[in-house]
Amino acid sequence: MNTRANIAIAFASALAAQCAMTPASADDVADFYRGKTITLVSPDAAGSGYDAYGRLVARFIAEHIPGKPNIVVQNMPGAGGVIQINYLYNVAPKDGTTFAIMMHGGIFRPILDPREVRYKIDAFRWLGSVTPIVVIGAFNKDAPAKTAAELFEKETIIGGSGGTTQYLPASVNNIIGTKMKLISGYRSTNDILLAMTRKEVAGVVGIGLDSIQTNNNGGDTGAYNFLFQMGAARSKELPDVPLIQEFAKKPEDREALEAIFASFSIGRVFAAPAIPDDRYAALAKAFEDTVKSPEFVEQAKRQRSSVSYVSPGEIKKIIDHVYGLPAPVLKRAAEAMQGAD
Repeated sequence: MNTRANIAIAFASALAAQCAMTPASADDVADFYRGKTITLVSPDAAGSGYDAYGRLVARFIAEHIPGKPNIVVQNMPGAGGVIQINYLYNVAPKDGTTFAIMMHGGIFRPILDPREVRYKIDAFRWLGSVTPIVVIGAFNKDAPAKTAAELFEKETIIGGSGGTTQYLPASVNNIIGTKMKLISGYRSTNDILLAMTRKEVAGVVGIGLDSIQTNNNGGDTGAYNFLFQMGAARSKELPDVPLIQEFAKKPEDREALEAIFASFSIGRVFAAPAIPDDRYAALAKAFEDTVKSPEFVEQAKRQRSSVSYVSPGEIKKIIDHVYGLPAPVLKRAAEAMQGAD
């Protein structure tokens, strides 16, 4: 038999083997998940904005995973999501039976505030995000400061529960000189909103607009003054609310704040630890199919939750951009965040 015939036969055999493996691989994933229970780990207390999105995904995603496993939600609040991410990296099973909704701020903690961090972010596998997030400073209408400009003149007490509600106001204070006084120790953003109704504190900085919209204690957004927002651009939902970096007097200050705010474009992100490729592919597809399904979108509307799918590729692009920023910008941002104590 000549060489050309040998090559043709080898190619045909390889192609047949590849075709035979594809359905078998899909069957393997279905066989693995059938009858199993997947744990979806939430980084905040029950009833929070993160938890609401986590439970919404948990309600629908099993139908899109091969083998249709059971889904349970486990709450793991603390340290602004770092406790949860440490768990996912160091303890959680790496077989595809655990995934999570993460606090977006945790993605950049290794380069901006590595205290308590016991993980490497490139070890995680991104399933996608339900939506970017609109992050705001919300204040009672009788707070000392009635505008963002007045935050530079009047001390205003705000509550913190770790994470964004801790490092964002501290960073803004440190970089551009606002006078927000942070009272820490609240367990969740829900508790801060409740403390605002009791007049224990006058505001909260670093909360998502959707968290206020879905919160049992503060569902009426008209009860608050939104003095500023944080992100790459003003949200279409709040076109008249200024970005806090608009008050920066130096370009380097604005750039440092924008580095800190970059994770908001990722938003309500879901991820898995370092799991096998075939199970990761199945979960990522199931997540996309879930978020884009009419049933999911309709239920999200009913609970006043925004939906705007962000792909794993888009998430990675944002992450790579921030990790690749000039060292002086990251140093300025890191120093401001680490001055949160």
